[in-house]
Amino acid sequence: MTALNRLPLDRRQILWLLAALLMSTSSPPSALAADAGVLMFGGTGRLGSEVVHALVADGQSVTVFTRPTSDRHRLDGLAVNYLSGDVLVEEDVAAALRSTRFRVVVDALARSESDVSFYEVSARHIAKWAKETGVQQIILHGSVGAGESRAVYPEQSWGRMAELLTAKDAGERHLIDSGVTYTIIRNFIIVAHGTSPTGNARLVADQTVTGNITRKDLAKFTVYCVDNDACANMIFHAIDETLPGR
Repeated sequence: MTALNRLPLDRRQILWLLAALLMSTSSPPSALAADAGVLMFGGTGRLGSEVVHALVADGQSVTVFTRPTSDRHRLDGLAVNYLSGDVLVEEDVAAALRSTRFRVVVDALARSESDVSFYEVSARHIAKWAKETGVQQIILHGSVGAGESRAVYPEQSWGRMAELLTAKDAGERHLIDSGVTYTIIRNFIIVAHGTSPTGNARLVADQTVTGNITRKDLAKFTVYCVDNDACANMIFHAIDETLPGR
């Protein structure tokens, strides 16, 4: 007979009630393992909003990190959550990624401001805190001209784009060096907004291949790469040879 069975009945009942109470206030294993899906940076922009629409259509749970002053009209009507902050403020990025358990981070950030260091700094913050908080995958929308693709970037345009592309290259390096599973999808020329996909777009791992691409296809490729082992630790160029230039 166990020590518990030797207790008077009323004391056993009290112990069982206490045990039941503790179990009812603890999170079940399934809840502890749950995540909030995808955290999207740059989701209110022209490319980012296409990505958000595609992720939501795919059934992903999406949270968009955005500045309080950002225009969210491109996401009107979508069932998404929002977190406010400035990606250049490390504490804001850390707070967002600590707020819940995100499985995937997508970075489609773009800025028209002249301070191109934005790309290096934002990627450094995202990569660091994705690693710290256990994010499983980061998908970065980059640009041809970074990494090995520098060799095929048009020399006549390099002078005016060098600072920007060097910052984007540094951002890629932060991601690659973070230890988080990464997917980099580079574009060269994004055709005019609203251009319909032809159905001929593809991702290529050859960094010497460049071409045009639509935003909708970039969004489609993002969805394709979420949780996809075929995209793990890969750098792709997104191209559609059948598209006219802009």
